[in-house]
Amino acid sequence: MVMVRIGLVGLGFMGQQHFTIYDDLEDAEVVAVCDKIPERVAETAPSIGGNIGDATELDLSAQARYVCFDEMLDAEELDCVDICTPTHLHAEMTVAALEAGNHAICEKPMARTLAECDRMIAAAEGAGGLLFIAQCIRFWPEYEVLASMIEGGELGEVKWARFVRQSPPPGWASEGWLMDPALSGGALLDLHIHDVDLILSVFGTPGAVMSRAMNMGGRSRPHSEGTAVDHVETGYLYDDLVCTAQGGWAMPDSFAFEMGFQVLGTEGLLEFSLAKDPMLQFYPFDGEPRTPEYEPGTGYENELAYFVSCIEQGQAPERVTPHSARESVRIVMAEADSIASGEMVVIG
Repeated sequence: MVMVRIGLVGLGFMGQQHFTIYDDLEDAEVVAVCDKIPERVAETAPSIGGNIGDATELDLSAQARYVCFDEMLDAEELDCVDICTPTHLHAEMTVAALEAGNHAICEKPMARTLAECDRMIAAAEGAGGLLFIAQCIRFWPEYEVLASMIEGGELGEVKWARFVRQSPPPGWASEGWLMDPALSGGALLDLHIHDVDLILSVFGTPGAVMSRAMNMGGRSRPHSEGTAVDHVETGYLYDDLVCTAQGGWAMPDSFAFEMGFQVLGTEGLLEFSLAKDPMLQFYPFDGEPRTPEYEPGTGYENELAYFVSCIEQGQAPERVTPHSARESVRIVMAEADSIASGEMVVIG
């Protein structure tokens, strides 16, 4: 068995999730960790919670520990660098990792701008390394069921789809970077992009988008590029499909994180909601409701196992390509343009 050597940078909520998952993979090993906050790379790192996933202290006694990313790249022999840092650092760190001869996995969203996405793609192509963007919802078991039932025709012709993802403000981010749209892209680029990416993967690129948004009056800090968006609702223009997605982090702190969908086809409705039991249910027009068979879990686990296998096989990832991740950023940017103009934006 080939052991894939991982250097993990960014030990916040998502980085800690990744570390724990690699610990359970037989063919991957985190050999080095890096974070600019020294306590996060202490032998025992404090737990950091988030919207999904258990928070636990990390035992980092077996890993080389760094507070400087460049030092980690220079000192360690790695197969892959896993980048779980704030969004505005994604492009710079991904390019550096690839140019140092490593494969790279980068958390979503791919980058803060399309130009940065293009830099990352060019670096991967120039260095010959594999680049994977961790769009975890494509790997989330319930969303995999949806994609499979659409592709297999079990829903019939899909006529209507609604996606939702809403949360309290993400207070776990160090120095509040998630709430600064200049750094994170705000709720549009950080949270809502999950559903945008899923929509594109199952329905393709829409002809146009029409978005409306709200700001809760200071919960997100405005920046030079415009007013912060705390919650968005978007309609996606397709020929024979009504499709909408709404989401953001405008909810009160006491509100439980919610994600889900309702997708209606000529054969029935598939619904997923964290608030329901069972969470996933198919309601056929002919027959009794049932839960499709699937293996529970998280997209975090499935996406990392998938990319590790890509590295082992020397195969570029096909389930999420860098270009498809860039397209998700492009559609979110079109939604931002629609919000700013109050008009429908045609997708070129």
